[in-house]
Amino acid sequence: MNKNDSVIIAAYPNEDEAGAAIIALREWDKRIREVKLGVIGLVHVVDGATQADVVHGTFLKRRLPISADGLRVLGQELGDRAAVVVACDDFEADMVIDLLTRSGGRILARRGERTREEVAEEEAKINEALMEQAVREASEAAKISPNRNIYRPV
Repeated sequence: MNKNDSVIIAAYPNEDEAGAAIIALREWDKRIREVKLGVIGLVHVVDGATQADVVHGTFLKRRLPISADGLRVLGQELGDRAAVVVACDDFEADMVIDLLTRSGGRILARRGERTREEVAEEEAKINEALMEQAVREASEAAKISPNRNIYRPV
């Protein structure tokens, strides 16, 4: 699906450790075909001002998924530390958190978790689409129209 609607923020003691975590995330994103991370950003405070740099993302999505107010609050909380912000799919979130914590980060926020109902609804849509695809493929293999009524009138 690749919606990248989960956002994870991890704090690091300094920019070097945050940079190493970003490199690890980007390598993981390139190495695993199923993983397609969204925007990855570095947030740090420079001369009292919060600075956010997008270091990974598509050309069209070069903005961190955090509001201006959220960014200001994050900068106040960080002080002299740095933070890594990652947008990812829900199924990637736990793996991203694991990678960030193993690289020395402390998770500050995880946003975008879906409820059980939302997950069930999405799975139902996927199953319906898979069933429709199976019917199309079977119809093509049998060389009949998928909309053909197989019952003859009496």
